[in-house]
Amino acid sequence: MFKSVKWFSLVLILSLFTILVGCSDKQPAKLKLGMLPIADNLPFWVAEQKGYFKAEGLEVELIDFPSALERDSAFGAGQIDGAIGDLLAVAAMNNAGTKVKAVAVGQGIEPGENRFAVLAAPNSGITSAEQLKNQPIAMSLNSINEYITDQLLLSQGLKAEEIKKTAIPKLPVRMEALMKGTVKAATLPDPMATLAEMGGAHLIADNTKETVAPTVVIVRQETLDGNLEGMQKLMKVYAKAVSDIQEDPGQYNDILVQKAKVPQELLADNTQKLKFHYSQPELPATEDIDKVVQWMLDHDLLKDKLSYEQMVDGRVLEK
Repeated sequence: MFKSVKWFSLVLILSLFTILVGCSDKQPAKLKLGMLPIADNLPFWVAEQKGYFKAEGLEVELIDFPSALERDSAFGAGQIDGAIGDLLAVAAMNNAGTKVKAVAVGQGIEPGENRFAVLAAPNSGITSAEQLKNQPIAMSLNSINEYITDQLLLSQGLKAEEIKKTAIPKLPVRMEALMKGTVKAATLPDPMATLAEMGGAHLIADNTKETVAPTVVIVRQETLDGNLEGMQKLMKVYAKAVSDIQEDPGQYNDILVQKAKVPQELLADNTQKLKFHYSQPELPATEDIDKVVQWMLDHDLLKDKLSYEQMVDGRVLEK
């Protein structure tokens, strides 16, 4: 009888040990990331190419989307866990009932990252912000594009009522209108901004000397609450890929050409016109959150004011 009890106890202990070990080895759930063809996503593409996800025990699926609208719809449908976007997207999705948070800044920590530029048409005769007073500027309205335009031109001394806008949401159409002179000015992100300058467009203002609107890593609240460990590992991998890029940026030009659709001629050699810089992830600044939220309130894009805590989750970058 004593031997039976002893044997039963040993089996029970071994069973419990097996269960505990099984729990500790349990891998985080699969993470699905929405990927736009933008250079901001380079660290994720590098991590995939180098096998960093698997090395960290992560199963990550990178899902391509042609537009931010479709990406945000996928957030709302629960089809993706995270993506790189902007603070306006974070606020807009929360405003619409899709609970998401920014967990880290992507590009925009240092001036010049995530470059946007206000440009005048080659034959417009416009070479200064002063000359843009009351001149329609082509952009995507109610978006980060419009927000950045306002911030850049206000910093150049224009008043809000002097900044006139016309909607051309599609980037290729907007650039063509600028270069043909159909519009006298437009706001473009890189690489199109650099291409336009090479084609004769006049640079009026850009964010190379001041950070205006960082991109951020956006994550669904449900994913943060249910798979925080997975997201922490993901950002650890992201940071490792950023370190690789910082060591030798030109090594990943092929990815930028293939995935981000950056024209090869802009990345050809050491005299390349376009250089991308990436910083280690950190939390968005309170000032950036406040400015975006207030701008959206002023433009009737939010029902209620959102706090920093409603927009940002600091747990992912906790040491």
